[in-house]
Amino acid sequence: MKKRQLGKTDIKISEVGLGTWQLSGDVWGKKTEAEYIEAIEVALDADINYLDTALDYGNGYCEQVIGKALQGNSSVVISSKIPPECDDWSPKPQSKIEDYFSPNWIIDRCETSLKNLQRECIDILFLHTWNLAWGHCTEWYEAMLKLKEQGKIRAIGISVGDRRASEANSHIEAGRIDVIQAVYNIMEQEPEYTLFPMAEKHRVGVIARCPFSSGALVSNWTPNHKFPEGDWRGLWTPEDWLAKQVEMVNLIKPIVKDSDLSMSAIALKYILNHQTVTSVISGSSCAEHIRLNASVAGLPNLSEDIFGQLQQLWFDGKIHGTYNGGA
Repeated sequence: MKKRQLGKTDIKISEVGLGTWQLSGDVWGKKTEAEYIEAIEVALDADINYLDTALDYGNGYCEQVIGKALQGNSSVVISSKIPPECDDWSPKPQSKIEDYFSPNWIIDRCETSLKNLQRECIDILFLHTWNLAWGHCTEWYEAMLKLKEQGKIRAIGISVGDRRASEANSHIEAGRIDVIQAVYNIMEQEPEYTLFPMAEKHRVGVIARCPFSSGALVSNWTPNHKFPEGDWRGLWTPEDWLAKQVEMVNLIKPIVKDSDLSMSAIALKYILNHQTVTSVISGSSCAEHIRLNASVAGLPNLSEDIFGQLQQLWFDGKIHGTYNGGA
């Protein structure tokens, strides 16, 4: 597995990471703790050295499972995220940052995550949502910087909204951010133009999430598909979400049908083609899927023809980002 430098930090992570939301046991269906731990062990065996989680995943359960699985193994890079105190994941322009990420909340939640993970330091700590209107606010940064100076975190990050890739650019420009996590995939190409140039200029690491557009790119859904009971995709999404996903995937399939790569490999390779991306976090609790995702790093890149046609679909507005279940 190839490793990439995380911006200007001294952290190197695998091109493919493991996203652990599906291990939370709440909105993706439950499995046993042993199955969750096996998924993490499979990822490590496949030379994945980066795990992404969040305090809100299973209300701390996901972090606790990672702590049990790793047992203090500091060679694995972990990122986690602080949830908003008010539990609102899409702040409005008039929202006040102190209701979401007060300094005391940031410090307290970091301490909780450290205990859950059984660690003395979290490699990357993200705020789990953001608001363009907070470009002038710095108290959150001072709290994160304090944690960094105390050795409790190594890198400061913001996880921006599903279709709001550039909303933290003012803080990138000001030098306050080490890492940005954003939705970036075949159907959501906007970060290439609104986030990546700023990240490149200031040597900020970029973590791409939702590579499969919440499963749409690697599933054979129809507009009448029924998600399992409790699955967030059948609960939180807009009424036309599924139909739009199916429609867009059906435009992509003819372009890639003659490729020797699977749809999952094509989706990951599209993202990794951009060198500004440090790592793509592919979420799964299935050992077979984790191995396949990890193997993509050693496969050939997409042809220029396929890559260009996928970009043209986005340029023409025929594919576009949709809700991906995150802030």
